[in-house]
Amino acid sequence: MTGYFFIVCLGAVLTELIKGLSANGTPPVLQRFSWQMDLAHFMWSNILFFRIAFAVAIAWIFFQLPVDARMGVLPGGIVLGALWGFVYWVFNRYWVGRFKFLPITQKRFEGAASNKVGMKEQVLGISHGGQHKAFPVNMLYYHHQIADEVGGHPIWPTYCGLCNSGRIYDRLVDGKALEFTLVGAVNYNATFRDHTTGSWWRQEVGDAIKGPMKGHAMEDMPCEQMSLESWLAKYPDSLVLQYDPTFQKQYAIRTALLNYEVSLPGWHMQASPPLVVGVEVNDVARAYDWDQLVKHRLVEDEVEGTPLLAVTDEDGDSAFVYERTVDGAVLTFERVKGGMKDGETGSSWDWFGRCTKGKLKGKTLTRLQGYKQYVRAWVTFHPDATFYDFQNAGK
Repeated sequence: MTGYFFIVCLGAVLTELIKGLSANGTPPVLQRFSWQMDLAHFMWSNILFFRIAFAVAIAWIFFQLPVDARMGVLPGGIVLGALWGFVYWVFNRYWVGRFKFLPITQKRFEGAASNKVGMKEQVLGISHGGQHKAFPVNMLYYHHQIADEVGGHPIWPTYCGLCNSGRIYDRLVDGKALEFTLVGAVNYNATFRDHTTGSWWRQEVGDAIKGPMKGHAMEDMPCEQMSLESWLAKYPDSLVLQYDPTFQKQYAIRTALLNYEVSLPGWHMQASPPLVVGVEVNDVARAYDWDQLVKHRLVEDEVEGTPLLAVTDEDGDSAFVYERTVDGAVLTFERVKGGMKDGETGSSWDWFGRCTKGKLKGKTLTRLQGYKQYVRAWVTFHPDATFYDFQNAGK
């Protein structure tokens, strides 16, 4: 019975450890397996049952032992109990999403004149219902989510450091505006639990993967990631979310990490994972290598019969993808100082796809929803993705 006592005590410790590691601090070698989500949800949903079962089993075995044997196992039991308590504290009070990345405490927006956020900072911007708002990426990087509204509609700006991807969703599902808590990282993507149903949602695609809402998906709302300087040039009357004074240190750290395109822990522990700009055209995923796109500044492409134009701004820190068809005619472009020029009419265009001078003045290219993120994240959720061939372009 003494052996059983220690086996059960050790089982309680290992079960608590598995529960914690399933969604927080999972070794990279395990993150790639789809069953990690099944394991994490099972353990998080049933951990209370396991704790009670192990506690009952330990107590029963202990009192089945002779009195002198009880005194013999007591020191070892205390050590294993302390170890269980330490593991519990680490993965329930410290190294867990809701405590590692605390929610914002002060949400304040300012116009361009009163804004204190650096103009070179990357922002995730949205224009909806006649209102424009920008959310600094380094804020979203730390908090992972900031529930808000734009144009009177509830939205959910999110960011996953492991994917280096920002998304904005319509958080109105079945008539209810959902609120979320960060669970952790599962399959290399931030996973959240909604307060209404307890369902688990994936940040990258906005779908409920476990729980009562499984099969539901939030609507992906059009958003743009670029420097605040570029955003305000496009939307000068935009509101900008200001830094929460409580987390200034965390934002500064995230800015440094983002500047070096580092995610900790890195995917397969790489220090600088490659980045792409990904788009979907008629359900076909296309990606452009970020470094090559910055080098070329402008590339023309075609996907599923749709002529595309991928460009970066002058500073090379913002990318845009457009359809290059205007009034039924396919245009070709070349880069010129301060923007672009089409070869058919000689009209001048800015990086935002707006014709500013010439025959087509007032026309606007149709923007495609693009995402700047790690290539591994893009191919994980778009396994059939194709890539623009920069090496053989134009041959």
